[in-house]
Amino acid sequence: MGCSCDGSKILKAIKEGESPIYIKPYCEKKVWGVQGIGEYWYGAEKGEKSSIAEILSDTFPLDELMMNAAEALIGEKVVQKFGNMLPLTKILTPNNRLSMQFHDSKNELWVVTGIDKDIVGDNPYIVLGFSIPAVEKFGKGVSLAYHDALENYGDGLNLLIDKMEQKGYLEILNRTKDAVIAAEEVKDSDKEIEALLAELMIVTEQLDWFYHKRGVKIGDVIPVPSGTLHALGSGIQVLEPQIPGPTQSMEDGSTYPVRYAFPKYERESASKTLDLDRVNEIIPSVAEDVLPEVIEETDMIKVELLPGGFEDKGMEVRRINMTKGAELEIKDSISDHLLAIVNDNGNAVLVHNSKEYDINRADPGNSLMLVPASIKNFKILAKENTQIIDTFTPV
Repeated sequence: MGCSCDGSKILKAIKEGESPIYIKPYCEKKVWGVQGIGEYWYGAEKGEKSSIAEILSDTFPLDELMMNAAEALIGEKVVQKFGNMLPLTKILTPNNRLSMQFHDSKNELWVVTGIDKDIVGDNPYIVLGFSIPAVEKFGKGVSLAYHDALENYGDGLNLLIDKMEQKGYLEILNRTKDAVIAAEEVKDSDKEIEALLAELMIVTEQLDWFYHKRGVKIGDVIPVPSGTLHALGSGIQVLEPQIPGPTQSMEDGSTYPVRYAFPKYERESASKTLDLDRVNEIIPSVAEDVLPEVIEETDMIKVELLPGGFEDKGMEVRRINMTKGAELEIKDSISDHLLAIVNDNGNAVLVHNSKEYDINRADPGNSLMLVPASIKNFKILAKENTQIIDTFTPV
């Protein structure tokens, strides 16, 4: 991703608090992503994965801005407390259900910003925790029962993949990038593959029974506490502010080539072996809803603190609901603010020095507004009924 100049205009704008900047995301390719792109990163990651700051035609890598103007960009007190750290925000766009995983040391937060019904149909869902029937049947032993179901599924999936490779179906596997879809193509002419596929469907259904599938809609806020089994469903676009941390992977569907291998079935294409030996660390319960905390509410504005408990790690996420014509004033800001509109018809602007700047919607590939800490006072004006996610560092 190239830059057009030395960034002097952007540096001046940030250091003098002249205007907000827009950040163009780094695009992370994923086999499960829509049109091959699974994640759009808005952050100051090092090197090629950095977002690009923009003001009109002037561009500059955000990680280099952090090195040259950290205090003006993210705030002097933020630098003193957390160092040169900017929370990473992602937009995820899965074409297929993501891998099943949990985190041992971090919470996550999803804000649903889009649902592609051409992909997911009329029943969009995420997986969050174990299903009610599974917990009722196994109680605290649900994790160990889930482990057995995972092993059975892994055996069935790998037997199918091995046989298809042995029989010369590599072209179909590589074209479809999914072992089940590939097997569906050849089952009518290959009875051995048909039988293995039927066996895999049985253990897939048994594994699927353990997952709590929660329906979602645009605007939903979904906290994922540490230790909770979870996966984003196909066609569910989310905005995900985050403090990066390690991931423990349990299952990856029938993706081909294999990315996460089951134990006993290590493959050359796999980046890691699934952490089945850590299944006892998953919370053995149905995930409970955690509601946002209302911070401010009037007839036209509602500001909420979103759950996740990220504040001590350097990130706070707020949801701002505004009716048309509402004006929210931010005074004495000491941190940067990443602003993104969530709802389809939302329309709002940031007002600074008598100028209006459009706050963009969290659509894949869109540049998002970053208000540097050097802008101490500004207003948000709603041109239509609007929901905004505001991510910043509390100090």
